[in-house]
Amino acid sequence: MPDTIFALATPAHPSPVALIRVSGAATATVARALCDAPMKRASIECEVELSVGSVPAVAWVLPAPGTLTGEDTLELRIPGNMEIVRQLEESLRELGCRDAEPGEFTRRALDAGKLDLAKAEAVLQLINAGDEVARRQAVADLSGETTTVVAALGERLRAISARFEMSFDFSEEEHADAEVASLMEDLTQLVSELAKVVGSGESRPHRAHPVVALFGPPNAGKSTLYNALLGVNRSLVSETPGTTRDPVEAECALGTHTVLLVDLSGVGELDADRGRFAGCARDRALQSDVLLVLEAPDAERPLSEFAALEKQDAGLRSRALWIRTKRDLGEGPALSHGIESVDISAISGGGLNELRARLIERLDRIASGGATSLLRVRSREALTLLQNAVQESAPPEVAASDVRRALKLLDQALLSETPGEVLDLIFSRFCIGK
Repeated sequence: MPDTIFALATPAHPSPVALIRVSGAATATVARALCDAPMKRASIECEVELSVGSVPAVAWVLPAPGTLTGEDTLELRIPGNMEIVRQLEESLRELGCRDAEPGEFTRRALDAGKLDLAKAEAVLQLINAGDEVARRQAVADLSGETTTVVAALGERLRAISARFEMSFDFSEEEHADAEVASLMEDLTQLVSELAKVVGSGESRPHRAHPVVALFGPPNAGKSTLYNALLGVNRSLVSETPGTTRDPVEAECALGTHTVLLVDLSGVGELDADRGRFAGCARDRALQSDVLLVLEAPDAERPLSEFAALEKQDAGLRSRALWIRTKRDLGEGPALSHGIESVDISAISGGGLNELRARLIERLDRIASGGATSLLRVRSREALTLLQNAVQESAPPEVAASDVRRALKLLDQALLSETPGEVLDLIFSRFCIGK
């Protein structure tokens, strides 16, 4: 019989409310001992007796099988004092419960048939979603929408694969060429639909370190901030706009991360080189993992340049951090255009610690959320094969081979039976309490 587990489901720091979740065969005993409540679906206001005294609580009693884990479940809402939380956790251990492992609640939901693997991984992606695009993808995966669409496309691809085989059997017939042309047309349409569902993968190249780029108009303080983040004077600072021409790069330590920090040439009307180096700056900005968009009170606004970049990459806003520089010179208009923003003065150091903290948060999200679900990974691999298959230069035999291989990848993407070691790897990336 599985152990009865518990975990704090809210952040482990002082707050108005803390939520502790319990699941397993001994939950009925726990509910009776702590809340004097029968194992019957109910919301109960009660008093929990702890060493500190009687603590007010709200208990949600949820009997099996109508729970996420398929087991008897108890959720206790108590005051978010960490000492109260610690004492309640100790009481649960005394009642025979143990601390949950990372992702164990979701793992039990998978084992109970309440979630399939795609939905279980979607929980992880939703936890780690670092931007709105990732959040929307996770919600679609959790709802089952992605699985349903990919499964339907897989069946269409299976029919196309069968049609390819039949076309080879009748390759000497007069209508053979027309059939292949029709097949390629249908396959091209399927590729377009699959790309809309799972995306075409990363638009930026894989590299050893994430790229953090400084982008903005001339004389916005990019080079000064660049040197401040590095801790050494690597980039030339001058009052003359357009001093930085070619990108200046250096490795920079931020928390436990090492990034490639890039100081880009200024872009905009005040560019002394009349845009000679702006094209390179725009290209490098689009390839960044985190884009620091600088705006100073005494400099032209970078909004139009950033808006132009967004037209090329709709996901750029989620990777951007708006930096209002030179706060020691004056406040200026406090606009960030709906993007997360930080006020700094690289000269006085004001706001730099906050900026570093924000950057570390972004890098943590990149590190933890970069791996996508098996559903999307296999589907994107299948998409790559199918994109090769629809190239005009691909002979029908090669296209058919790519279709067969892509079909196997889609079948793998939709498999509910997955080796235990793979599941262990997936759920080890969850946080406690999920």
